[in-house]
Amino acid sequence: MRPAEAFVRLALRCARILPPRFALWLGGQLGHLAGSLPLHEAELARTHLAIAFPGHDAAWHRRTVRRCFRHFGRMALWTFATVHADPRRLRRGIAVEGADNWRALAAACRRGQGTMGMAGHLGNWELLARVSGSVVPLTVIGKRLRSPLADRLVWELRTAGGARLVYQDADVRDTIRELRAGRYVATLPDQDIGRLAGDWVPWFGRTAYTPTGPAVLAQLAGGWVQPGHCVLVARGGYRWTWLAHCGPRVRFPRGRDRAADARTIMAWTMAYQEGLVRRFPEQWVWWHRRWRNRHPSDAGPGDPIPAGWTGGELRA
Repeated sequence: MRPAEAFVRLALRCARILPPRFALWLGGQLGHLAGSLPLHEAELARTHLAIAFPGHDAAWHRRTVRRCFRHFGRMALWTFATVHADPRRLRRGIAVEGADNWRALAAACRRGQGTMGMAGHLGNWELLARVSGSVVPLTVIGKRLRSPLADRLVWELRTAGGARLVYQDADVRDTIRELRAGRYVATLPDQDIGRLAGDWVPWFGRTAYTPTGPAVLAQLAGGWVQPGHCVLVARGGYRWTWLAHCGPRVRFPRGRDRAADARTIMAWTMAYQEGLVRRFPEQWVWWHRRWRNRHPSDAGPGDPIPAGWTGGELRA
């Protein structure tokens, strides 16, 4: 075992001694500290929040950045503290929003009817994968990480509840087979990834380049799409509860224009997720360059994100 891997394994074992509630509190304190530092990621987050929420003032943007870092500190340390916990036990402590939608998904899986799951980098997507695999037959599409250690740890985390993992660079026929076998195939499409085929769809009043691969896969396997997310909600004091949100299961008919069909599916998906992000603005990854690639029609005189912008705080 390499020294780096041994250190990470030791850190994970140490984190296991933390009670989950204390891990949430301590992670929040560490995240708040990180959000108060002059980090490049914090500058990016402030810039993006100003674009997404122009009706709020700079003080709100700064507060939301600190709350955002606090949330992801909580998410990270809580995840480390519960990494070896039984997903079925974790599931018992999670509240559910959209229970009828969960039941509709489970019934579809029993009928052998596959569904494309549209999740996102909101709340705690890793916990969603851990517990969902113990409820429905789940397959997660994930990116192969550069670090073999990190890749193995994420693989172990996502498959702990019984889910399967398919990498983005795998044969697309593998994913189609998973869908046609009646599985819930989940992915995280809310990122601007230029190397992937995509299209521009609305995101907080602007067009954002969005991968269309999930929509194409859905159309090849019946056209069924269903969003799913997991967020953290406060119960007062230092008490929090994870909330699993399951959106409606929707079928999109297949037309003659595949590109237009894919754009329609992804526009609906992003609009649905935007509604949740507006409810929980501090739980999305605002340091991500969601508007990295700009549609030519969006760039014009006075545009606060000029064409070719690569991130960073915009100054007069």
